[in-house]
Amino acid sequence: MQRLVLTAILISFVLTGFGQQQNSEIDKKDLKRIVKILAADSLEGRGIGTEGQKKAERFISDTFKELGLNTFSESSYLEEFEVKQKYWGEVYIETPNAKLTNFENMVFQGNDVQNEEIEKEVVFGGMGTDEELNKIEVADRFVLIFIDNLRAGIKYKKKLAKRNAFGVILANPENDKQFESIRLTLKSHYLAKRHSLPRENRTKSKIAEWDTIQYVNGILIPNSQVKNISGLSINQLNRLIEQNKIEDAPKIKVKAKFEKIENTIKTANVVGLLTGKTDKTIVISAHYDHLGKIGDRFFAGADDNASGTAALLELAERFSKARNLNYNIMFLATSAEEAGLLGSEYHVNKHSFNPEKIICNINIDMISRKDDKHFGNKYLYCIGSDQSKALNELMIKADNAYDKCEFDYSLNDSSDPLGLFTRSDNYNFYKKGIPAIFFHSGIHKDYHKTTDTANKINYRNLEHRVKLISQVVELLESDGL
Repeated sequence: MQRLVLTAILISFVLTGFGQQQNSEIDKKDLKRIVKILAADSLEGRGIGTEGQKKAERFISDTFKELGLNTFSESSYLEEFEVKQKYWGEVYIETPNAKLTNFENMVFQGNDVQNEEIEKEVVFGGMGTDEELNKIEVADRFVLIFIDNLRAGIKYKKKLAKRNAFGVILANPENDKQFESIRLTLKSHYLAKRHSLPRENRTKSKIAEWDTIQYVNGILIPNSQVKNISGLSINQLNRLIEQNKIEDAPKIKVKAKFEKIENTIKTANVVGLLTGKTDKTIVISAHYDHLGKIGDRFFAGADDNASGTAALLELAERFSKARNLNYNIMFLATSAEEAGLLGSEYHVNKHSFNPEKIICNINIDMISRKDDKHFGNKYLYCIGSDQSKALNELMIKADNAYDKCEFDYSLNDSSDPLGLFTRSDNYNFYKKGIPAIFFHSGIHKDYHKTTDTANKINYRNLEHRVKLISQVVELLESDGL
């Protein structure tokens, strides 16, 4: 569908109100309408902090308002928070004869930031033995070392840190193809944008995991750049090694910059509440962000996770019509899940959050497609039901109450080779000691690709899956755990 048509649908849908248009039944037409809005071109993949994500945020908030859900704070459905974004900018070493730029003719492997260009000397360290390093002054210098495996350079990064070197430059004269293999393999990983919560909002376990071992920055270079870095050819340097005269190698001055760009992104979870008779709460969660865009390509994220967000809104409508709820129900649309489960991490680490008041977390993420393990669509993975006997029995009871879809329990516990339970928002609730269930339909060929589009979803099957989840919520609401 064209961009203008979908934009018009989005504006019309929000203005007229989801709650006013539809009855409380979970319906494939509603689900399809919501998925198309969230996966529309105009939202450009709902990347965190983008205008597309803010449109999705407003759409969910307006829907909660139309349904009559209570706000999370005094006057807003938004739970606002900040995300720290970091990524490498200009990274290079400039010699008198050449400029080596990251992932072109060098590979930077380090953490120490150098945002301003500086000048340093490069000294030759031979094969990096203690005997060789004792013969040269390495403090505050780059040290060029020949190594027979570029992937094993960490020992030199650690050794030279103890000697106060500025950095280590590694080359493998015996296998120049290895550099190219590493360059292609690591490029996307090292150039990716990293996200985290500010320190005060992180879990204690993540802070404790920080590595306290010191390493100098490592730079890998191809053999074609050895002479530019050192002033001598590989053969000349090898002769100095054989003669035990590495100290005779010239000291070359180079300029270097390892720029780290840091941004602060403001985003928000969207939270709607239904009030019950007690102070205990069932939390239903689904992330509404996705991967955004790269250049002119955007990642629609129809299954991941417009489908889960559509389910969340349909369940909100379904239970907004209920009377005399035993427990509170929180509908939590999380942001920054794709950046590392950050929205749910922020939520569960707020001072006001009390795990003892949460009965269960039901997390819905990617429920509209099928994986290659199933012939048909009459299934939904129920991951985490083995946490307790009561939880398992409740799932079986819900399963038996609805015959158009059934739970697949095969990814519980150690049977989950991909570790799926730890890869969505339910995991942050689980780490707080809260029973958490992850509903999911499996990984498919369009996962995290631009081809995850709304036209590939079977909405009748999606309806059945949401109705099965609704059975679980009804049982939890009436019986608890």
